[in-house]
Amino acid sequence: MNVSDTLVRALHQTLLQIAEIKSQIERGPRQIKAAQIQVDSAKDALQKCRDTIKQKRMDADRKQLQLREREAKIHDWEGKMNSATNNREFQAIKEQIAADTQANNVLSDEILEILEENDSLQISLQDYEEKLKLIEVDKVKIDSTVAKRIATLKEELIRVEGNLAGTEKELSSDFMADYKRLVSSRGEDAMAPLDDASCGGCNTGLTPRILDKLRMGQPTLCPSCGRLIYRPE
Repeated sequence: MNVSDTLVRALHQTLLQIAEIKSQIERGPRQIKAAQIQVDSAKDALQKCRDTIKQKRMDADRKQLQLREREAKIHDWEGKMNSATNNREFQAIKEQIAADTQANNVLSDEILEILEENDSLQISLQDYEEKLKLIEVDKVKIDSTVAKRIATLKEELIRVEGNLAGTEKELSSDFMADYKRLVSSRGEDAMAPLDDASCGGCNTGLTPRILDKLRMGQPTLCPSCGRLIYRPE
């Protein structure tokens, strides 16, 4: 291969730089998505709290309606008890009033418990609302920061890709085809520096013949992984 290891090293470093810039650009949307997931999660928690409060209010209203209906029945029973014609009838009505009164006491306790739970939930609701506001503010900041960062990275990418194009112009025509084939199939992983006596890409030990070529500044393909090996600085 008619190419110097200095040129291959420069190409590889630039390809790695381009890959890193692209990786950072790709991370931007993921950061925005992660922030949106937090917003959605906070909204879900807030809505769940609201739904729970609404359901408990409905439960309390239903029980209060039952309480009023039973109080009306007790009132009716008291009227019937006053007009009872015998002791047996009087005692039966009295027992019914006692049972309904006891049931109403249970209902009253249940209603009170629901109202107390709702008071606690109202406090939690305020916490959820405040948390959502903070997360939404953070989301706006993240969106802005990421957008600016991506814009800067894209400008940097254009500059570095220009550097790559300039370096590629130094390649001989007989090597260009091999270079394009390697880079199109493997990208920045198409090359690797020599690591002691091994390929820096796959760690395979190299033969003395290959090592001699590399020592003379002649990059060569790794017989194991196919990467173009060059001497590091």
